[in-house]
Amino acid sequence: MITKIKDIREDNDLTQQQVADYLNVKRSTYTMWELGDVNFPIEKLVLLAELFHTNVEYMLGISYSKIPMKYETEIDSKYIGYQLKKVRIRMRKTQKSFADLLGIRQSSYSYYEDGRTRIPTDKLVILAKTYHISINQLCGGIPLNKKHPIFG
Repeated sequence: MITKIKDIREDNDLTQQQVADYLNVKRSTYTMWELGDVNFPIEKLVLLAELFHTNVEYMLGISYSKIPMKYETEIDSKYIGYQLKKVRIRMRKTQKSFADLLGIRQSSYSYYEDGRTRIPTDKLVILAKTYHISINQLCGGIPLNKKHPIFG
């Protein structure tokens, strides 16, 4: 799923151990994420995007834009869930329609929106690609060259 992480890390002359330490995870965990063996948590991708001065969508391969972003500082399951719910309601879609697209039960999807369960990044990518939802915006990202009421 994530093809650019290794290239970006190497372009920045960092080892897997250095990045793992930055993310506060074991090197073996980071290695699995980098290889795509395990679903890379969006919260950790946000940290990497800021470290590498780029954005989450670029690292996920769903955008060619490398524009650096500053993300919401308190990004977690509840924050992403709240943002997903706002987008879904604005699009006039039901939880069931999102759940059906993701191949899960509506009750499971409702856990994502309630913040009780972290939405897997691969499912977030499916929603983003299907409904043209900006993952950068879901994570509170704003381009670093723009002013924002929180970041000034």
